Amino acid sequence: MTRQTAHDILSILPLDEIENMCSIKRSEKFGNKVELCAILNAKNGDCSEDCAFCAQAGSSGSPMKNLHEIIDEHRSTSDAGIHRFSMVTSGRGLDGVDFETICEAASAGSGYCPVCASLGILSFSNLKKLHAAGVSRYHHNLETSASFFPSICTTHSWEDRAMTVRRAKLAGMSVCSGGIIGIGESDEDRVDLAFSLRELEVDSIALNFFVPVKGAAVKDENLTEDKLLRIIGMFRMVNPTAELRICAGRHSLGEMAEKMFSFGVTGIMTGTLLTTTGSQYEDDLDLILSTGFSV
Repeated sequence: MTRQTAHDILSILPLDEIENMCSIKRSEKFGNKVELCAILNAKNGDCSEDCAFCAQAGSSGSPMKNLHEIIDEHRSTSDAGIHRFSMVTSGRGLDGVDFETICEAASAGSGYCPVCASLGILSFSNLKKLHAAGVSRYHHNLETSASFFPSICTTHSWEDRAMTVRRAKLAGMSVCSGGIIGIGESDEDRVDLAFSLRELEVDSIALNFFVPVKGAAVKDENLTEDKLLRIIGMFRMVNPTAELRICAGRHSLGEMAEKMFSFGVTGIMTGTLLTTTGSQYEDDLDLILSTGFSV
């Protein structure tokens, strides 16, 4: 897959041709399975960072959920048949007592579905502690290309994020990383992000379609459904062996949502999201099964 072909997918190749290529690549590695994941907003708001797409910077926030609340949520997620559960916290990076609570929760949930964590920029030693506690996958988005990143955040760098991805892999965890589509980036930025994720050898790619939220500095681009499918297809073809999941903003696909699986999507986020409305597990299950895929 060359950069030129990636650009052609985003602009000139017929949609049915892209769908056929992606469907074949998806089937080779993942068959017809779709993975469901759910997150717990374990600590919200009160963030020191200035990411333009997010409303959590400077907000009052809420205290860290206690150990029993996290364990109970993990248990109920697992009992529902959801494949992965992730503990998510706001801020530059979690530490101190709150970090220890996450580690305790991961250890206590060893009998439930695999546990992931998204705790910001962490040191190698803390990432190793997370893995030892039972966290199998670390999530940390690059968000966009290295060149566009300074336009959306100034309090930390794109390289800070990329380094966290590298550390998490060295610590023994698989890594989920991706970004947000529709925050003012160009097609060149989208291609750059896809190839950066390939170079970092991430195990799972998380794509979010920007949803306007009160307090965010960027505006909705209102990308067409066809364009979103092209973007999904480009990420699939550039990263043929990585899982590809759609998280926030899935409603932007409208009636084309059922097509996302044949364009290469292997997983979706279900349930409550961080700062935007999510979806119901039963509805997501119906969507998957109605399109001929399975969980």
